[in-house]
Amino acid sequence: MDIRDRITQMVRDMPAAHRVVIAVAVAAAGLAGYMFFSWVTAPAYTLLYSDLNDASLQQVIDGLEEQGVPYRIDGGTRVLVPQDQLHETRAGLAADGVQGGEVAPPGYELLDEQGVGVSNFKQRVDYQRALEGELSATLTAMEPVNTATVRLVIPEEELFEEEEQPVTASILLDTARDLDASEVETVAFMVSSSVEGMDPNNVTVADTDGTVLQAPGDAGGSAVTSRLMRQTREFEQTLAGDIERLVSTAGGGQASVVVRADMNYDEAESTVETYDPDSQVALRENTEDETFQGGGAVPGGVAGVDGGPNADAGAADSDYERGSATVEYGVNRETTVTRNSPGEIEQMSVAIVMDDGSLSGTTPPAIGEVEQLVAAAMGLDEERGDSVAVTAVPFPAEDAAEEAAAPAGDMVDLASRIAAVVVLVVIAVILILMLRRRTKDVEVIDITREPTPTPALVQERTQALSRASVADIKAEVTQLVEEQPEDIAVLLRSWLADRRS
Repeated sequence: MDIRDRITQMVRDMPAAHRVVIAVAVAAAGLAGYMFFSWVTAPAYTLLYSDLNDASLQQVIDGLEEQGVPYRIDGGTRVLVPQDQLHETRAGLAADGVQGGEVAPPGYELLDEQGVGVSNFKQRVDYQRALEGELSATLTAMEPVNTATVRLVIPEEELFEEEEQPVTASILLDTARDLDASEVETVAFMVSSSVEGMDPNNVTVADTDGTVLQAPGDAGGSAVTSRLMRQTREFEQTLAGDIERLVSTAGGGQASVVVRADMNYDEAESTVETYDPDSQVALRENTEDETFQGGGAVPGGVAGVDGGPNADAGAADSDYERGSATVEYGVNRETTVTRNSPGEIEQMSVAIVMDDGSLSGTTPPAIGEVEQLVAAAMGLDEERGDSVAVTAVPFPAEDAAEEAAAPAGDMVDLASRIAAVVVLVVIAVILILMLRRRTKDVEVIDITREPTPTPALVQERTQALSRASVADIKAEVTQLVEEQPEDIAVLLRSWLADRRS
């Protein structure tokens, strides 16, 4: 008998319940295998666009159906596509003018559609729309900006400059997070630098929540002041970090350092010209000599209306001679132009609170040594009014701080362990219940192998046992009780009922 026949015979010998259980198990295993294979072979979907409104969602779906890309819609606002087609799909939608779920505003491509007979008004409007579209696309490229809408007001050029109206802009941003002051300033400067004749003070920036991030005029004094304050704060924090490392390296252990600096951000320029009088050099020299000899007097007379030529002119011989010399000297000249760049330190003060070592067990350096080190490292100038103050106080040891934080960590670990134990107990209980149910089913199946005993069958077996020996009877009764306890109990209750009746 081959293996196939043996398996067939084994299956035939099995009870019907066993065959049903095996068939169900095989079907479940096949279904699980099919589902696993489908899950493994199915393409992984990833997010294409999120937070889409109904109009944008329909535009994205139309674009995907045109490209023949499978997609899924999650929650009505998210579109998923196969992961291996993400970049190609996004590039195709961008080529169709769909970016981030929104239709990208037209840019300079508007100017390509102008005909020969376009009017001056339409040309100006198309140029303004193209510029707004390009600025919107530029701002959208920023990481925290989802969408950007730019509106420009470009007045017509006037004949006289004093009559011209300023160019203004308004920007509406949909951001993924709140923008800080530097990012808002960047948006205003990018737009103002891209439009001819626009001042950053004429740019208004707002978000979709209705919050004005920058009002007209804020890009001037307040924005500059904010930027200078950030620069000062960064300078102070850098110096404080350097001093903390210096104190810890010198053996001072922990330290808290605060640096305050008064910075002068005024721009100044001075020009000085210096002349050296001892360095005279003749640059140009002119000499004139005039001589006259002849009869008669030298021509002359009284100046004015009433005057006239000399009456004695020509009466006698004359001898006239005149000479003049002009010399132009040059001297050494030195011109010095001094420009004071903004950010000059006018005064600086440093406050240090260091560990005295009483609790931590460290040996800190003397306060005077720390003051000298800090003054040398910072380049403090007493004439400028710079100062440094050092104070030593007890700092708790790092081990104590760790021990103080340890109970919280221990509680978290204990809670996680208890949760793990509870999960394991629940799983164990579920497994035990499943095993008990399975064992009960097996016992029922084993009982149904033989025909269900009836009181008549039990009575017949009892009459047969009465003819056997007492030992055999005991053995048979014991086996019958062990095999069929419920039926024996039913039989005994029926006997007792008959006796009572």
